[in-house]
Amino acid sequence: MLDEPTLKRVAESVTPRDELKQKMKKSVMSRIKPQNLLSVVYSATPSSDSKLRLKDRIMLIIRTPLGSRLGDLSRTTNLPQKTFERLRQRILASLEPIALPAVSSAVRWALSFAVFIVLLRAMPLVFLAPAIQANLSVQLIPHGADVSVFVGGIWRNVRSPEILRDPVMIRTGDSSATIILNDDGVVRLKADTTLKLHNTTDNSIVTSAGPTATLVRGSIWTLGLLSPVQESLTIETSQGRLALNSGSASVEQGDRQVKVSVYDLGATFQQGTQTAFIVSGEQMSAREKQPLLVKNLPAASFSNEWVTGNLSQDAAHRTEIAKMLQERRQQMAGILPTSFLYPAKRIAEEVDVLFTLTTDGRTEKRIQQADTRLSEALALLKEGQNSEATMPMTEYRDSLLAMAGGTGDNLVKFLIKKQIAEASSTLNSSESPQVATELLKDAVVQISGAIPDTALKAKDIEGYVLVDKLAEINRSLEARNLTGGLIAYAEVRPYLKEVLDEKTGAHPLLQKEARALLTFTDALIQAAMKAGSPDPIAEAVQADIAQYLPDEPDQVLVSEEALNNRVKEMVRRIFVFKAPRSRYNQLLVEMGKLKGDPNRGTLLRRLYRELPENGVGGYVLTEIKNLGDELKGGN
Repeated sequence: MLDEPTLKRVAESVTPRDELKQKMKKSVMSRIKPQNLLSVVYSATPSSDSKLRLKDRIMLIIRTPLGSRLGDLSRTTNLPQKTFERLRQRILASLEPIALPAVSSAVRWALSFAVFIVLLRAMPLVFLAPAIQANLSVQLIPHGADVSVFVGGIWRNVRSPEILRDPVMIRTGDSSATIILNDDGVVRLKADTTLKLHNTTDNSIVTSAGPTATLVRGSIWTLGLLSPVQESLTIETSQGRLALNSGSASVEQGDRQVKVSVYDLGATFQQGTQTAFIVSGEQMSAREKQPLLVKNLPAASFSNEWVTGNLSQDAAHRTEIAKMLQERRQQMAGILPTSFLYPAKRIAEEVDVLFTLTTDGRTEKRIQQADTRLSEALALLKEGQNSEATMPMTEYRDSLLAMAGGTGDNLVKFLIKKQIAEASSTLNSSESPQVATELLKDAVVQISGAIPDTALKAKDIEGYVLVDKLAEINRSLEARNLTGGLIAYAEVRPYLKEVLDEKTGAHPLLQKEARALLTFTDALIQAAMKAGSPDPIAEAVQADIAQYLPDEPDQVLVSEEALNNRVKEMVRRIFVFKAPRSRYNQLLVEMGKLKGDPNRGTLLRRLYRELPENGVGGYVLTEIKNLGDELKGGN
């Protein structure tokens, strides 16, 4: 490169001097004088004769036919005759006039606007995720050749899985069968069972006042996969109705008695004005005109082949449904708020609502968009982007609150109920992060509280979450992860006192479920401590759990004289009445008083010896047999 002094010398040598600049300026100015410019114009303008000759030549060319001009062209070129003819035909064909309809500017504007509207309407199809359906239906799966359905007045044999769209009666002989109730639950029929299926709709879409099914005879196993705000699966029996949202229960319909055994979570049994809350590890017996009896299941019942097989199938089915729900949520989320295309997605949502003409349709679109916000929040939380997930979760809550607040529209209330049910099902998924569970719980409570006939107590939602977390703790302890179980217990400990308060706590069934799970937790911690070295933290957790465990029945030692006096007093109260019917009614009262008595068996046997066998004594004998069945487990 040149140095700076050299560059300066070059610049000075190429820069003109001032006198040279002035000389060049004068020369340029002299050439652009008006008279000089006019002389240039005049010299370039053709004369009148030249103009006439040019005009005549142009007019001659215009007036001469094209064919003649092409002929003249052929004489001046050296092209072969065939080539020239082909060229001539092509030129003439291209110059042939074509008739086209005249299009006014107004029509062109209308067409342009129509194209714009079509493109605008297509935006939701491009940027919005399509609605995802469950792709499940009510299915009957036979396990053997002896399964039949009652159709058209005859029993038809079922040998392969089939979809059930209408209410139907199902009967098993030597085989068993499974009924898949959409993604709401499962009913498995034991051999020699008859069941009438009433409801084949999805509980999250259509609610029904009637029962899901009626157990005519035999035994069934029911698995519920519903959230607490959805309509329960209900099984009608001869002695009452069983309601189940989540959990596993076995129902046995006898000639005069119904037995319900719960092996996971809890269920509710209603008989007239009586209500029994049954939780895992308990069995309820129901007979006509007798109090409902709930007692612990014998330990041997959990090793029963029917029970163990169904529990393993329940675990597999839960995993499959949870995976399906998670995939459905991911597809519904679509473009996330962290994407640069997200503004286009929101514009497409507004366009979608704009082109929906009916009020009901727009309401459905708004609730669907709120559900999309929930899916976006859960997707972000799953990716660990907690701060980014707060915005869509808040928008989900606020949008539903705005629609629910003070509304009297039944459609709006129904759609919001459905949305709350779908959101609550996410609480039951083990895939949901802890942060998502807390945010979603608060949102569900606030939204449900805004609808008068859908209001949920905050404690009920907390109780539902608590039961789910206690079940996770027990699974961790069963896997011999004592440290993980103790850490998880520390997280749920602050909620125990409020949720398990008998007056202001959660629903009684949820409280009973939680206490039963805590009993199991205490036993698992005790077993882990026996297998290893003493752990002061585990001992402290056991001491904390002890205050929430259900009371054990007192074992009272009664003398022979006291037992005989009790029997004599019962006999006296029975025979105070003269009419047989009145004596029978009083005997029912006495039987009710014996429910749960640790000396019930002894008192029944002595009472039977004191009563005539051909009268009310026969009923006491039946009660003794029933007690024996209960002690054996009833399965």
